[in-house]
Amino acid sequence: MKRIVLIASLLLGVTGGTPALAAPIVVSTLSSWDGSSSIGDFGSSGFSGWGQFLVAPTGSNRLLDFTFLLSDALKGSNTNPVPVTFTAHLVQYNPFTRYVVGPLLYSSAPVTVPLTAGPDFDTYTFDIDAEVTAGSTYMMFLFANNYELRIPDDSRLRLATANTDLGGGAYNIPWDAESDLDGLLSGQWRFTAGQDLAFAATFDFRPTNEVPEPSAVVLMATAGAAGLWATRRRRVAGHAA
Repeated sequence: MKRIVLIASLLLGVTGGTPALAAPIVVSTLSSWDGSSSIGDFGSSGFSGWGQFLVAPTGSNRLLDFTFLLSDALKGSNTNPVPVTFTAHLVQYNPFTRYVVGPLLYSSAPVTVPLTAGPDFDTYTFDIDAEVTAGSTYMMFLFANNYELRIPDDSRLRLATANTDLGGGAYNIPWDAESDLDGLLSGQWRFTAGQDLAFAATFDFRPTNEVPEPSAVVLMATAGAAGLWATRRRRVAGHAA
C-alpha cells in the first residue's frame, strides 16, 4: 500500500496537478439557419465533395468536433433509390491558392444518409480531436463515396446553408465536380466568399509543455518503484547478514 501511495505522489509531482483549462470555443452559424435554406446537389448527380473552411480562433490548438445539417434530396420516380454514403475529412486549407495543405488530419468511418420523401434535415456531428494552429485555415469536407452512381439519379444530398457571413470562411466545392478523394486533396477548390454552410465547430486549448508524455510518466513511476524495491532488498539482505 505504501508503495502505491508513493508512486501516486511521484506522478503528481511530475505533472504538477491538473491545470485549469479555458472553456471550449464554439464557432457556429446554426442559429442563423432559417430551417429550410440549403444547397446541393451532393452525390451521384452533383458534386463528389462539399465543405466549409474557417480560421482556428485565437487561444485554440485542438479542433474537437464539427457539425453539419444534411438532408437526402430524394427526387424523381425511381423505385429502387440508393442512399448516399459519405466520409468526412479535415484538412488544412489555403483560401488564397484554394488548395489543400498537407495530409488528412481526420477521416470518419463511412456514413449512410437515410432516404426521405422530403427535405428533412438531420444533424451529423463528427468527433475529431485533431491538433490545429490558431490563425490557420482548416476545411471540413464531405466526400460522396458512391458519387459515381448514375442510376438511380435520386442518390444525392443537400446541405443546410446559413444566412450569415463568417469572417475568414465560406462553403467550398471542387473545380472538378466529379473528383475522387485523391483529386479533392490535390486539385483546386472554389468558393463563394461570404456564404457559409449551417455548421458548428468546437475548438479547445490543451497544454502540451506542462505534462510529459504518458510513456515518460510511466517510465519515471516504474523507475521510482524499482528504486524502492532495490533499497528494500538491500536492507533485508544487510539485516540477514
